[in-house]
Amino acid sequence: MTARSFWLAGVVLLASCSAGGQAPDARAFFGARQPEAAAAQALGLAVDQQPGELVLHDPELCGARGNYILRQTGGVPVAATAPHGVHDRHTAELARMAYREGTFAAAAWNSVPRRASGHCDGLDLARAAVHPFTDFALGFSDRFPDGLIVQFHGFDGDRRESARAADAAMIVSDGTRTPGPGLFALADCLSRMAAPDRVLVYPAETGELGARENAQAAALRDAGGARFAHLEMSLDLRETLLADKDLRARLTGCLEEAVA
Repeated sequence: MTARSFWLAGVVLLASCSAGGQAPDARAFFGARQPEAAAAQALGLAVDQQPGELVLHDPELCGARGNYILRQTGGVPVAATAPHGVHDRHTAELARMAYREGTFAAAAWNSVPRRASGHCDGLDLARAAVHPFTDFALGFSDRFPDGLIVQFHGFDGDRRESARAADAAMIVSDGTRTPGPGLFALADCLSRMAAPDRVLVYPAETGELGARENAQAAALRDAGGARFAHLEMSLDLRETLLADKDLRARLTGCLEEAVA
């Protein structure tokens, strides 16, 4: 079954499988103070119960619901996410590492590639307004209204329009043309982390990679609550972060500082 047809089947299932004809509420599940395994299973997610956390994944071949880790109690109110974990090399692994090493409250990443591959359809979660990945963002915001949802992305410098963007280590945005002081403070911290390489803020320092069509950013703006940060990273930075635990600690420290 392809990702698209499986997802359509899942929509039908969710509309009919719960008592009284009421569909399970994915946003309510992800926003619960203590998420429960049974509720995840009602959403079609397989559950691996670990001490203090739920590890969730789509059990179907080419299943498109995504992968999630939820700390059931406590945790720094940051969600480390990667909607293009296969296409944007290393970003899913970096999101999982940030969750573990930063003691973050949650992590999420895609379960099918952004573009069709082999027998599986592609799905761009960053453009998927109606999807558990977006429900995850909204539920996290309900649970942690002062929290931060960060998306890790990767860019190719050779495809940038300006030398400034091509040479950057990271481009930071919140999906708007008017970022608030919190995003600039985060960018300042990330600049110190990446020095001497450059961290740019959209649109003040570059007009590229501003996440203007990001579905989760738009949903969070409409709902209010948790903030959104979109981190586009060069391949060099991603590879360095993967290999350098101290540098990763500085990255997670910046994210922790953003919610302090």
